[in-house]
Amino acid sequence: MHRVGSAGNNGNSNRPRKEKKLRYVLRDTDDTKHCAGINCLAVLKSSVSDGCNYLFTGSRDGMLKRWALDEDAASCSATFESHVDWVNDAVIAGGNTLVSCSSDTTLKIWNCLSDGTCTSTLRQHSDYVTCLAAAESNTNVVASGGLGGEVFVWDIEAAVTPLSKSSDVTEDDSSNGINGSANSLSISSLRTISSSNSIAAHTTQCHGYVPITAKGHKESVYALGMNDSGSLLSLVELRRLCEFGTLELVLRP
Repeated sequence: MHRVGSAGNNGNSNRPRKEKKLRYVLRDTDDTKHCAGINCLAVLKSSVSDGCNYLFTGSRDGMLKRWALDEDAASCSATFESHVDWVNDAVIAGGNTLVSCSSDTTLKIWNCLSDGTCTSTLRQHSDYVTCLAAAESNTNVVASGGLGGEVFVWDIEAAVTPLSKSSDVTEDDSSNGINGSANSLSISSLRTISSSNSIAAHTTQCHGYVPITAKGHKESVYALGMNDSGSLLSLVELRRLCEFGTLELVLRP
């Protein structure tokens, strides 16, 4: 390690100079392949019997790739590039909408059948976003969890529409809530959901769409599960690091 003299030090003492490290990735000439490990998968099934099915892969190289699935092979048909850190999870929300989350603290929305252009970026998390969950029958509902102990429930349609359509979120407009009931949530009821013991609506953001916050936990969230209607949400959080280094994971409704 190089050592340099301290400025203004009459004793001629030396102190170590801080060293900065720079890391970068050189892509392979074959751009159809990921250049780092794959963290997540999502499948888009064709709505017609003879249509093409697609597999989406999210990687530590910060990219997602779309693979056209044949009977005996798969070919890369598009690269989705906008994240600037690891892609940690991806889900299909609705017919042709892909939602991804990343260690860059954002969620990104893509058209599954596009050439890879990001249509919207959602920012609410304060730390790495580690996991997503989607409701199959209520196709606009997606939940996200991260290392900051935050879980947000998003109405994807409202999140990508202009402010005039999504700024009417209040705490008193609806009697529906995501609190374990078996009732399905419509798009409108999700936007005007009332506070409950587990989920409360944000009212502090001064502009743009703000998702619903799920409460009742404090630690990092590593996995999410949601029922078909989007009325039930379960998560796995890291409660504590035990004495001998074993991790205790807690499943919460």
